[in-house]
Amino acid sequence: MRVAAVVKAGGYGHGAVPIARAARAGGAHMLAVASPAEAIELREAGLDIPILALGAGLPEQAGEVVQHGLTQTLCTPEMAKALSEAAVAAGKQVAVHVKVDTGLGRLGVEPEQALEFAREVVSLPGLRVEGIFSHLSSADTDAEYSAAQFATFRKTLAGFEAAGVEPGLRHMVNSGGTQRYLEMHLDMVRVGLLIYGLSNVDSPPLPLEPALTWKTRVFSVKRVPVGRRISYRGTYVTKTPSTIAALPVGYADGYSRALSNKGAVLVKGKRRPVVGVVCMDQIMVDLGDDWMPIGEEVVLIGEQNGERITVNEMAAWQDTVIHEVVARLGKRLQRYYYDSGPR
Repeated sequence: MRVAAVVKAGGYGHGAVPIARAARAGGAHMLAVASPAEAIELREAGLDIPILALGAGLPEQAGEVVQHGLTQTLCTPEMAKALSEAAVAAGKQVAVHVKVDTGLGRLGVEPEQALEFAREVVSLPGLRVEGIFSHLSSADTDAEYSAAQFATFRKTLAGFEAAGVEPGLRHMVNSGGTQRYLEMHLDMVRVGLLIYGLSNVDSPPLPLEPALTWKTRVFSVKRVPVGRRISYRGTYVTKTPSTIAALPVGYADGYSRALSNKGAVLVKGKRRPVVGVVCMDQIMVDLGDDWMPIGEEVVLIGEQNGERITVNEMAAWQDTVIHEVVARLGKRLQRYYYDSGPR
């Protein structure tokens, strides 16, 4: 069973190139990204491992796919024709994976049309069908619907077998499906969240350690009187004299405005509330009667002195999914990588 490491969206906010290199060193058979542009970034960084572009692609991107030796998802005849023409012009063959929509309602050919579509793709010069796949809609929440999707996919594969058409690599599950449904692993699993030490599935439990810690530092601190409005629109007003610390991080960095008056940070291992509206470049924290020096380390995600704020917790504060929390982490955040754990 093979593993496709999903490193789209900048490696889920962790940094696409370093994560891709680590995944390859860890034995991943393939990388998966959203678009040719994301794949090209990895190629230009020297990664020669197979890279699957999961998006449908636009015909005008066909030349880039061929030029950089990418593996392209196919589910439209327009993209298939464009890829064939680009491959023939370059004297190359392009590996493609046919995507089947078994119930997500997003990309993919309808199951009853998959065999005919695959035959059309095979008939086009310059294209080689390397795989066939689908995607679970509700792997983390709905086992019954997931089983129905899998049954549809198996029926589609049976049609290929009966017709003597080789589908290549069969893959269905994302991280949630990998964790919950062993019977759906088939030839390859596409693992995103799990390779970052994250999961949105409680069972079966896995011994995961999050790869990411997000830190900043206090860069302003001052005492304010009772009744002081904090940040834009005065959504927070101090009820007692308080110490307010400002931190140089905001929604432009991925600290969502939805965390206004909801979030928390760790300072010296103690939770402190984020108060007032989250600004583009700053957030404010109420330290009560305590005083912190300029430069004091603050943890936004991660552990400090035995206390921890998790990505899952931050997602719950915003009523969103953990994927969004990490994918939003901004480019201007400095990223540091360690081979043997955090320092």
